[in-house]
Amino acid sequence: MSEPRLVIHAGFHKSGTTALQESFDSQSLELRRNGIVYPNIGRKAHHRIAWALSQRMWGWDKKGGEKTSKKEWTRLVKAINADKSETILLSSEFFSELDTEHVQTIFNEIKGRRIEALFTVRPLVKLLGSSYQQYLKYGITADYVAWLHSVLDKPGESKINPTFWMRHFHGQVVSKWVKVLGTENVTVLIVDESKPEFLYDSVNQYLGLPKDFIKPQKIGSNRSLNLAEIALLIELNKQFPKDRTWNEYEIFIRDGYIRRLTDEIKYPSDSAKLLTPKWAIDKGNEIGAQNKSELVASGATIIGDISTLDSASVPEGDPLYPTEISIAHIAQAMLAFDKDLIKRLPLSWIKKNLVKRYQRKLRVQISRTRNQI
Repeated sequence: MSEPRLVIHAGFHKSGTTALQESFDSQSLELRRNGIVYPNIGRKAHHRIAWALSQRMWGWDKKGGEKTSKKEWTRLVKAINADKSETILLSSEFFSELDTEHVQTIFNEIKGRRIEALFTVRPLVKLLGSSYQQYLKYGITADYVAWLHSVLDKPGESKINPTFWMRHFHGQVVSKWVKVLGTENVTVLIVDESKPEFLYDSVNQYLGLPKDFIKPQKIGSNRSLNLAEIALLIELNKQFPKDRTWNEYEIFIRDGYIRRLTDEIKYPSDSAKLLTPKWAIDKGNEIGAQNKSELVASGATIIGDISTLDSASVPEGDPLYPTEISIAHIAQAMLAFDKDLIKRLPLSWIKKNLVKRYQRKLRVQISRTRNQI
C-alpha cells in the first residue's frame, strides 16, 4: 500500500480556489467513497484551520474581529492522526500566508502521512482587480488607482493591505513549503483561463481521480462587481459608521448587499467594468517575472504554462467612477436583508444591543414619570 497522504490546497487567492472548494464540499461523499476525506468543519473551506495556525485576525482589530482558537488546529490534528483514510484533503488560500515555522508545525504534528502542498496560480496582473474587490469587501475606502499605488509602488509593502504581499510573492511562498516538505511534495498548477476545464482536469489527475470526477458546481456566480457597484461599495465603506462593528459589516454589507449582487443579480453585458492603468499592468508583469523565476528555482513540480506569469493582459485604462446606479439594482441588493442574516448575529452582539434598548426604554419611562409628577 502507498503511504497515506495529507494534501493541502494552499492557495493562491483568486486562482479558482473558491470554485474548487465548492466542488470539494458538494462532492465530499463521492470523494469519501474514493478514499479522499474532505473534513467538514461547518464551512466549505478550511480557513479557520489556517487562521488557528497563523493566529491571523478575521475582521477589524478591536471592532469585532476575532482570532481563531489554536484548539481548532489541535482537534483537527487529533482527528487526522486517528483517521485511516488513504487521502485527507484540506483547502484554504489562507494557508499561503503561513510562515515557515507554521508549515514546520504541520510537518511535525501530522503523523504517518506524506504531506503535500498544491498551489493554484494566476498571473499577478490577472488578479489585481479581483484582489482589490476582495479588500473592498473588507471595508477599505481607497479607490482602485490609490490601492494599486499602495501595493505596486514598493512591492512587498502596503499601508492599505499588508497581507497582499504575504499572499502574492508566489515564488517566495512556494519556496517556504519546499524548504519543509521537499521539492517532490509541492506542486504548482498554472491556471489557464482560456481552458476552464484545465483546472479541474489537472486537480482530478493530481488526486488520482477519474477525468470529470471533480467538476464545477452551480452554487452562486460570485461574479466581479461592475464599476457602478464598486463605486457604491466605496461610498458604503466611507459612510459606514465608525462605532459599528465588523460583525455588522460582514453580515449586512459583505454577506448581505454585496453577496446578493455578486451571486444572484446579473448586470447588463455592456456595464462599465474596472480597467487597470498601463503602468500597473507593466509593473505587475515585472513582478510576475520575478515570481516565475523563483517558482522555477524552488524545484517544485509545475503543471501548465508558466510563461504566462509575466506576459498577462487585462482591459486597460483609467477607471472613471459613475455617480449614479439603477434604483432597481439597489432594490435587488436590499432584498438581501432577511431573517437568515439576523440569525447570524453573534449572541454577544444581540445581548449588548438588547441591554442598550432596555436602558433607553427605562430612561424614557423614568423621564415620563418625572414629568407626570
